[in-house]
Amino acid sequence: MQSMIVRRALLLSILLFGAVQSSSALSLAEEFKRVGYVEICDQNHGVATFEALYAAFDEFILFLQEHPAWAQKLYGAKERFIRSKARNYYATDFFGFYDESKRAGRSQISFYYAAHFHEFIFDRSPEFKQVPAIVRFLELCREIQQPYGRIFEEAVAELGLTTLFAASDNEPPILLKIVKYFPGYAVTRPHYDGTAFSLFLDSTDNASLLLAPYAASYTGLSRRSDTKADAFVAPTRNFVRAPGQNSILLIPGSLLTELSIYPTPHIVLPSGKTRYATIAFAMRPHYIPPKHDLSPLPDFKD
Repeated sequence: MQSMIVRRALLLSILLFGAVQSSSALSLAEEFKRVGYVEICDQNHGVATFEALYAAFDEFILFLQEHPAWAQKLYGAKERFIRSKARNYYATDFFGFYDESKRAGRSQISFYYAAHFHEFIFDRSPEFKQVPAIVRFLELCREIQQPYGRIFEEAVAELGLTTLFAASDNEPPILLKIVKYFPGYAVTRPHYDGTAFSLFLDSTDNASLLLAPYAASYTGLSRRSDTKADAFVAPTRNFVRAPGQNSILLIPGSLLTELSIYPTPHIVLPSGKTRYATIAFAMRPHYIPPKHDLSPLPDFKD
């Protein structure tokens, strides 16, 4: 166990790494294959930081709902950003505010934060700087995101993918997603993230996240069967969500498939309550993913 802790400390020196759930030190690639993730003890941000973020997110949501003209301004800024060259740094169109609170099953509101998007809207539309609810939320997003680029850099070094972020001066393009789930949320099928890596930074309900290592087939499986779908479990956390630390999980996404690193399927289960989560996504700069046929995923409905 001690050798495993030492290995993690060397792998990601910026953070205190915890031991993963194995009895011997495995490479990062082997751990992704075996369980689909590695757990990290994050000492950058604890529970108070994320509670402040979620309070600011609620204030931000309320402001946009009560001032639809500002919501439209923000949407217009996102559309202009997507047409700009800065968008290619992230190779995605997911930015900004998505209100799916009235959409059956989805029942959530999310925001995709990127530092370049933040700079873009304040430079092109300085009137946003006059709205405290917007400024406070975006500044908290910026503060929270900052430490995590190093994790992605060290992960690609461990995996031997040192040129993965070369198109962005070896700086990982990071999207920060903040999501609020409402009691009506009822998604029943797992998914793969369209990312290089995903880092689950915080959740007010860790037990709702189930994941599994990539498998050749999940066809015909359900969560309640006595078959391979039982691999979809809530990871046993070695660390707790506390004032001075947090348990975070690193998984691979689908943008490494041609490099023989397969994505970790996962699902957030319905819980019948309001809850929040924050995830950092490492993207691939200036990248157009080829078509890959990944394993179909099971439906969790009865």
